[in-house]
Amino acid sequence: MNPKRDAVQFNRYFKDFLLYAHKAKRVQDNCNLGGQPYVGSCGDDLIEQITIYDTVERRHAGFSNMIQDLWLGSSAPKYYKWDPDHQARNRSYDGLHERWTRREWLFIFLFHRITGSGASFEEDHGYRNTIIPQLAELNTVEEMVEYIHGYDGAMFTSIGNQIPAFPKPRDGYATGGKLYLCNYAADLVDDTWRYVDAQNEGTNKAEIRGVVDYMCEWNRERDMRRFHFQYTATAADLADYYPEHVAEGSHMYYGKNAKEAMDLFADAVGRIKKNDYYDVVMEEATLLLNGYPKDLEDVMCDYIRYVENYIPDSKQKTYEHLDRTAVFNGSTIKDHPKGRQEWMLNTDHWIW
Repeated sequence: MNPKRDAVQFNRYFKDFLLYAHKAKRVQDNCNLGGQPYVGSCGDDLIEQITIYDTVERRHAGFSNMIQDLWLGSSAPKYYKWDPDHQARNRSYDGLHERWTRREWLFIFLFHRITGSGASFEEDHGYRNTIIPQLAELNTVEEMVEYIHGYDGAMFTSIGNQIPAFPKPRDGYATGGKLYLCNYAADLVDDTWRYVDAQNEGTNKAEIRGVVDYMCEWNRERDMRRFHFQYTATAADLADYYPEHVAEGSHMYYGKNAKEAMDLFADAVGRIKKNDYYDVVMEEATLLLNGYPKDLEDVMCDYIRYVENYIPDSKQKTYEHLDRTAVFNGSTIKDHPKGRQEWMLNTDHWIW
C-alpha cells in the first residue's frame, strides 16, 4: 500500500469511473472482441452507440490494431471483423515470428508510434497512412530503413496523436521525420534493448517509465527534443508484447486527458505532490479493476469524453444519424459542468 494513500480521498467521480470501466469491459469482451450486438450490451446508450468506449485494454484499442494484427496474424481477436483482403493480409503475418527478431519488432513498435499510430477515428482507424504492411514483407531493420528512405507517399497521421518535433532536415533529407527514421531509429532500437537487458539481469524487469526515461535521454544526448508521448506508447507496446522483459504492471507516464480524469476522481486531504497524487489514484484503480496502468491510462482518457457525453464528428459522418438531443451516457454524474449534458437541453448554456 502506498503510504501516501491516506492523503487522498476518493469521491463520486471515481465511483462513476469504476462503473464506466466495468461496462466498457463487458462491451470489449462481448462486442468488440466477441462479435455480439452493441445495442443492448450494457444498458448505457452512449457506450452502445459510440465505439470509442468499447475498450479497456490498450492492445485491443484501435490505435493498436496494426501491431496486434502483425503479432497475432490470423489469430488476432478482431480477425472476424476484417474484409477478405484484410484477412488475407493477416494470414500473411503468420510467419513473422520466424522471420523477425525482437529487433525488428521494436523497430515496428517505434515506427508505428512515431508516425502517429495510424490514427483517424474513422473506418481506417489504426491504419491511416501506414506503410507497415509493406514493411512486413521485409526481413531486417536495414531493409525497412532502405524502404522508408525511398518511399515518397504519406506515412504519417497527426489525428489525435501529435507528430514529434523532429530535428531539422539535413544530409539530403527533405523532412526531419525521414532523417530520424533512417539515421536514428535503428540505433535507438539497439540501445534500448541493451538498456532493457541490463535491467533484466537477475530477476528484475525493466519498467515502462525507465524505458521512456532512457529513450528520452538518448534523444537529448544527440541534441534532439524528447519524444515523451511517442516513447511512452512504444514502451507500453514492449510491456504488452514482451512482458518477460518490461513489467506490464509498472507505472507509466500519464497524458493530458488521463490527468484531467484523475483530477476529478479524488481530493487531496493531506500534503501530496501532484505526481504522487496521480500514482496513488492509478494504484487504487488498478487494485479495484484488476488492471494495469498502461491500460487504465487509456480508459481514463475515454472516461473524460464519456462524462462529457462526447460524440465524435468525422469526415465520414459516422455518427451523423444520431440525435444528439437524445443519446446520452448512463453516468451517475448528472451535474458535470462541461460537455453535451442532458440537463442543459432546456437552458441557455448548451455546450457542444
